[in-house]
This record gives sequence, structure tokens and C-alpha cells, in this order.
Amino acid sequence: MNLQVLTFAILILLTAKATGQARVDEHFRQLLKQAGVEFLEPVEARYKPAHVKKNPFQNYDYAIRSRKEGIEIRYLIRPYRQDSPVADAPHVEAARLVMHLATNDQDFLIAGREVAPEALSGFFNADWGMQYFFRPKTGFADWKHCELLALHKDGQGTAFVLFLFDEPSRELGNRFYALRFRENGIEKPGG
Repeated sequence: MNLQVLTFAILILLTAKATGQARVDEHFRQLLKQAGVEFLEPVEARYKPAHVKKNPFQNYDYAIRSRKEGIEIRYLIRPYRQDSPVADAPHVEAARLVMHLATNDQDFLIAGREVAPEALSGFFNADWGMQYFFRPKTGFADWKHCELLALHKDGQGTAFVLFLFDEPSRELGNRFYALRFRENGIEKPGG
């Protein structure tokens, strides 16, 4: 009898752990692989996949949300394409994205800063990175604020992480390290 209770308890714990993490869809997983990017899934605060809607302002590849933290995180992954005119100009693509998504209201400013060099080369394994802060257009998101993290690795791709929230919090800083480029580059098929 005790063995059955123990087995049942273990099954309950394993099931609870499995449902506590977001399930990454196959399309997003393939984009990450093509760009050589690692997705660092938050395991606390009950992040769950958010419905990815077609958006008139900007589509995105994947999204997760935590009600507990009051944050939605949207991801856009752009694997390197030699034929793309912005493949080697991530600063242009990032600036265009910010100008496109930020409200046109004159009362709100856009702030930007470079990602610290030690974080860029150390943690993110990226060649270029910027952070932008702005109020998003209501057609893109119903949240009051957006922090955009743009990262680029030469020959691999560009990744955009959009943190959407109403009130800044410590939890937002805990989510900053959301993606990183692989040390050994793009994962080869079957690898």
C-alpha cells in the first residue's frame, strides 16, 4: 500500500512540474535552431504560453505570460539570411521596429541604451545589443510599457525580446536574460 501511495505522489509531482513550464511550439523551436539561439525558459512564476495572434502592427513568433509577475514576453527570431538587406545591419532593423511599435503620442519618449559589453560578450554571446524603452501602440499591445531587447550575432541572426508590462518591477530585471546565442554557433541538423 505504501508503495502505491509513494508512486502516486511521485506521479503528481512530475505532472505538476511539467505543467509549470511553458511548452515551446515547434515553429519557434526551429527558428531558434536556425539562428543558433538558446531559449532560457523561466521556470518560476507560472509562465504559460500566450496565444500568438496575428498582429496588424507586428507579428511575433512566440509569447509567454505570467499573471503573477504581470509580464508578457514576446519573441521575434530572425535567422541570418545572406539575401536580406538588413542581415548585417541589426541597428537599422531594431530602430525600425521601435519606431513602428512605439506610440506616436508626443507625451511619451523612447529611450535606448547599448547592452553592457560584459553582458553582451559574456552572457549573451552576441556581437551587438540594444535595449529600448517605450510605450507601445495600443494596436500592438494593451500594456502600458515595453522594453525591447535586441541582440545580434554575425552570421547567425537577430533576436528581439519584447517585455510588456504595466508597472516596472524587480521581476522584470529577472527576465532580462531571456535568450543567448550558442557558443558553438548554429546547431547542425541531427545535432
